[in-house]
Amino acid sequence: MKRDSVVLWVFGFLIFGVWIGLQFRTDTQPNRSKLDQFFRYLEHEYVDTLNIDALMDDAMDHILTSLDPHSTFIPAEDGADIAQRMQGNFSGIGVEFRIHRDTLVFVSIMKNSPAASYGLQSGDRIVSIDGDTITGPQLTNEEVTRRIKGEQGTYVTFGVLRDGMNLTAAVQRGIIPLESVVSTQMLGSLGYVRVERFAETTHDELLVALDRLDSLQMRGLILDLRGNPGGYLHEAVAIADEFLGKDKSIVITKYGDGTTHTSRATGGERYEDLPVHVLIDGKSASASEVVTGALQDHDRATVYGTTSFGKGLVQEDKTLSDGSKVRLTVAYYYTPSGRSIQKPYEGADLTGEMEGAVFTSDSGKILLASGGIEPDVYLPADSSSSYYWSMSFGTMDAFAFEQIDAHRSDFELWTYDRFVTDFECTEIQLYSFLEYGSYGLALEDLSRADIDEISFLLKAAYAKNIWGFDAYRNVLRTDDSVLKEVVRAASATLK
Repeated sequence: MKRDSVVLWVFGFLIFGVWIGLQFRTDTQPNRSKLDQFFRYLEHEYVDTLNIDALMDDAMDHILTSLDPHSTFIPAEDGADIAQRMQGNFSGIGVEFRIHRDTLVFVSIMKNSPAASYGLQSGDRIVSIDGDTITGPQLTNEEVTRRIKGEQGTYVTFGVLRDGMNLTAAVQRGIIPLESVVSTQMLGSLGYVRVERFAETTHDELLVALDRLDSLQMRGLILDLRGNPGGYLHEAVAIADEFLGKDKSIVITKYGDGTTHTSRATGGERYEDLPVHVLIDGKSASASEVVTGALQDHDRATVYGTTSFGKGLVQEDKTLSDGSKVRLTVAYYYTPSGRSIQKPYEGADLTGEMEGAVFTSDSGKILLASGGIEPDVYLPADSSSSYYWSMSFGTMDAFAFEQIDAHRSDFELWTYDRFVTDFECTEIQLYSFLEYGSYGLALEDLSRADIDEISFLLKAAYAKNIWGFDAYRNVLRTDDSVLKEVVRAASATLK
């Protein structure tokens, strides 16, 4: 019995010793990857203390970015923000803010938002959030956003300074829509819709916009995809489907193993005969190119602008154990005629496959295929005003804010529609801006065209600081030379 106990003890120590040895023999384990060995050497042998997790993140990002232009590593802390932007809403209170001279100021309050329901106003100074003082040079946009956002139904408490009075506001957070269809209006007999990205709600938003325009007797549609970086493929397919007949192909997806999948229109939609005109530019990418390519290949739209970005790589997100993600390219996109949307890049299997090939639309129109979507009508953006556009947006924005903040009751008399048609900057405002910006210019030094341009840009900055960023873009659009040309050309085709 005693001998058996000794054997068991010896056996136990042997097992323990083997286990201890395995913990330190990282350099000789044949089944451990070289990369794993490398990081273990860094962790245990390197002379200085290292953040191994951060180094691994950097290594993965470097590997992915060397493969193609769009594979990437997404840290866990960034993934939530990206997902929120694409889901079409977030939980907050519905304000646009700025940090002005170390103080948080609410610039505009969204209609029907929790902030509006509580009675918060444009121009309110916020001196504390949840009891914590937040004024000072250390205040950042990121910190403010983090403090204001939160779970739906929870409260955020503000210390508010308004007209010299200190107030307290406890606002319950709610769901705030992140609209991807950011402008809907009639331009003569043409409906106009601008789609900023393809998020989870974009197709639904577009249908609402089309219904509204249809009720206003639109006879054709301008679909503005300029600057749209893409987003969810299924939303792009659903939108293209609205304008295409049954079984028309929308996009062909080709995977690394040679298999393909073709997305097709279901048909029966209300807008299959509506004349469509699409605007693109060098920042229109991915899902934007899928929609444009499908409508162009099937002769369902005239495309205007400049060559699109050329992003025809399909990514899938692979989640890692710590919540970070690997966004990995798994396929290529092709238009219905077989054109590759992806522009050539070093190492791509598609390099040269478009050379010498001829692609045609359904009607036989020759389609160019050099990566990206080539417009039918080339309309470059007007760059003749580049000097004044290069004036600091921040300076104009800050000047406009201070003007409005000092004369808020006067500006609140304006409605947006009347502002767009009737507002003109005064000479005093122009003199004040040139002095504020320290540009070394006097009003007398400027031509009439120069004065008109600065006045227009200031008008847009005023709109931003009264009604928010969408209003700013809408004012700029009233002097959009490319859009004006599209309206002229599209109106001429209506019978």
